[in-house]
Amino acid sequence: MLELYNIQAGIPDNLDRQRPVVVIDIFRASTSMTAALAAGAREIHVAGSRAEADSLKEKIGGDIVMAGERSGLKIKGYDLGNSPREMKPEIVAGHPMIFNSTNGTKLLRRFEKFENVAVGSFVSLTATVDFLSQFESDPIICCAGREGTFSAEDTLAAGLTISRFRNNSLELDDAAEFACRQVDLSEGRWLEWARNSYHGRYLATIDLAEDLDYCLTIDKFDFIPIKKNDVIVRGGTI
Repeated sequence: MLELYNIQAGIPDNLDRQRPVVVIDIFRASTSMTAALAAGAREIHVAGSRAEADSLKEKIGGDIVMAGERSGLKIKGYDLGNSPREMKPEIVAGHPMIFNSTNGTKLLRRFEKFENVAVGSFVSLTATVDFLSQFESDPIICCAGREGTFSAEDTLAAGLTISRFRNNSLELDDAAEFACRQVDLSEGRWLEWARNSYHGRYLATIDLAEDLDYCLTIDKFDFIPIKKNDVIVRGGTI
């Protein structure tokens, strides 16, 4: 059975760690990490807090790009915030990155002991579906939400991903079925619904409306970020 979890509902501790996992945080960590790798970042180390990010920086050493946000705004002292538009080759290419966001990186840390983890987004939608298709075991999809609460944009992205991946033999749990039905009910307006979500409206109020355009672009990239040896790297292309 394909299972969809939203972080606010909790994630069971007994999940099979061999099952493929896709973590989704559309606004904006999933999108920004994909953009960073597309721009040539060598690898991304995810941190669940500023203290953890500082510890990683000291441990890794060298010329590291620090990226992250709290409440949508760049963390003081960091090189970059959490905007995919900031992920430019002249800044990130060839460098390791430490990424520390309000929601997405905390969720990725939750799956640090799982074998097959990827970062899903609209900008790599087809690659996300292709990643899931590589495995025989049923996948887990988890939405980051917003500070521990439900988020419409992540659920819509999950529903679209599942709708494109599912087949007649794949059983869905209630959450996954509900997400797919929301996409169907939108009658093609799911991008508009995502833009008008609480988080989408909030980002627009802090002058980040252009980030919404970026995050809601379908298949801008032909790869998906995957976890490898405890860091996020660029996966194979489709």
